[in-house]
Amino acid sequence: MNPNCARCGKIVYPTEKVNCLDKFWHKSCFHCETCKMTLNMKNYKGYEKKPYCNAHYPKQSFTMVADTPENLRLKQQSELQSQVSPSNSQNSHGENPP
Repeated sequence: MNPNCARCGKIVYPTEKVNCLDKFWHKSCFHCETCKMTLNMKNYKGYEKKPYCNAHYPKQSFTMVADTPENLRLKQQSELQSQVSPSNSQNSHGENPP
């Protein structure tokens, strides 16, 4: 039995089948989600199981860092170091400032 196209839902026959992103597509239905440019196996980029061209591939967003005990310790250490004023430290020659 032939599968249905992920884009149009119609039957995909072997001569027109593209198997990509865990789905089946007609060659003409395998296009960029944004600009509709027809894609192939060499020029597509997949994101959330949808095809995109290089120009419209969604940019990855950064995720928050988990508050693990080590990350909390490093954060606290950074805050303590940022509170040290330069007048309390010695200069590069090992002498106290004037």
